[in-house]
Amino acid sequence: MDDKQFAMDVLWNDFIDIVKVNIVSGAYTFLKSGDDIKEYPDIFTMLESTDNLSQVYANDLAEYRSFIARKGLITSVFESSRNSINYRRIVGNQYHWITSEIIRPADFSLQNPIALFTRKLADEKICNENTAVRELNFDFHKILQVDLFFDTYSIIKVRDGEVPNGESSKKFLSQWLLEVVEDGIVHADDSDVFKRMTEVDYMRRYFLEKRGNLRIRYRRKTNGEFRWVVFEAVPSPDFTLQSQNIMIYIRDIEDEYAEQLRRQKSLEKISFEDSLTGLQNRTAYNQTVQLISKRTSGSCGVIFSDLNGLKYMNDNFGHAAGDKYLKSFADFLKKSFRTNSCYRIGGDEFVTIIQDCTEEEFNARTTSFISCAQALKDTSVSVGSAYGILPVSLESLVEKAEQVMYAAKAKYHQEHPEVVRK
Repeated sequence: MDDKQFAMDVLWNDFIDIVKVNIVSGAYTFLKSGDDIKEYPDIFTMLESTDNLSQVYANDLAEYRSFIARKGLITSVFESSRNSINYRRIVGNQYHWITSEIIRPADFSLQNPIALFTRKLADEKICNENTAVRELNFDFHKILQVDLFFDTYSIIKVRDGEVPNGESSKKFLSQWLLEVVEDGIVHADDSDVFKRMTEVDYMRRYFLEKRGNLRIRYRRKTNGEFRWVVFEAVPSPDFTLQSQNIMIYIRDIEDEYAEQLRRQKSLEKISFEDSLTGLQNRTAYNQTVQLISKRTSGSCGVIFSDLNGLKYMNDNFGHAAGDKYLKSFADFLKKSFRTNSCYRIGGDEFVTIIQDCTEEEFNARTTSFISCAQALKDTSVSVGSAYGILPVSLESLVEKAEQVMYAAKAKYHQEHPEVVRK
C-alpha cells in the first residue's frame, strides 16, 4: 500500500458520514454512512427532518439549524472552501461531540456544484472548553476597567451587539451609568437603587471605607425583555484616594436567581402552610399578629371557627376520616375567604382575619359564612367573631371571638350529648 492510500484509509475511518452533494439541486449520495439510510427528496429535507434534528442536543439545536439552513449552506459553500460546526448529537446511545463540515473541492463551480458533507467525532476536551467559554461569554454582559478618580472606563469585554453606536468612545463612567437608566435598560422599579449605588462619589466612599465588593441585583433589558443581572464592582487591592482603580462585572443571573426564588418559595410554603389543609399555619398566623401590631390605623375583624365532633370522628372512624373532615372544612374556608386570610392554629381550630372593612361589611360576611356553614352536609362547626379599630390588639380580638365560639359550642353539645367533648 502506498503512502497516499494509507493516509486515505486512516482519514476515511475518521468519518461517520460522507455525503456527496449537489449544493444547488440538493441531490445527494452517501459514500459512507454510520446510520441506516432513509431516502429523502434532497439533502436539505434530510438535514431538516425530525429524524435528524431529534438526535441533536437541545442547547445546540438553534446553532445547528442555522448552519444547515439551505440558503446559508449554499452561500457558505460559494464563499469558503470549508465550513464546519461542532455540536452534540446522539451516537449509539449517548451524546457525543460531532464536527459537521461542508467541503468545496478544487473543481467546484456553478456548472459543477458538487461538495462533500461530512460528520465525524470531534475532540471532546476542546469542544467542552469552547462551550464553557461561550456560556461564560453569555453570562457576562460587560467587563469594565474603571478609574473612579478620573471617572473613566475602558471596555474589556462586551456581549456581541450590545455596544450602542459611540458607547465605546464615551469618556465618563458616570455618563454611561446615567444613560443606562435613562434609556430604560434598567427596570423602572430598580432604577432608584441602581442610580444611588452606582453614583461615582458613592462608590469612592464605599471602597475607601474598605467595605468589600459592591453588589447590586437588578433587572436589565436584554433582547427586549428584562432579566435579572448582578452588577459587581471589585476594588483593586491597593485602592486609595490617589489610586481608585476598580473592575466592574455585569453578569446574567436570571436562571440561577429564578431557581433561588423557586427554592425560597418552596421553603416559605413549607414554613407557612399547613401540610394537611393547605391553609396558613400557626407560624404564619404569629407573623400576621406581629405585622398587624405595627399598624396604627385601619380595622380588623376575626372569625374563630372550631369543628365539632373531630374527636368523635377520630375515635369512631379513624384518623383518616378525621383528616378528611378537616380538609373538607378547609376547602369550604378557601371558597368563603382568601386562602392567605385563613389559618389553622390548632387541631380543629381555624382563624380568619379580615382587614380594612367596615363593621357592617364584616358582620354581613360573618352572618353569610355562618349561614353557609350550617347548611354544610356532614360538617358541623361552632363560630365566633369580633371586630375592632386599630391599633386594637389582634390577640384580644381573637380571644373575644374564641369566647363567642365557646358559647356556640356549649349550645351545640347541649343539643348533641352523644358527641364526646374533646
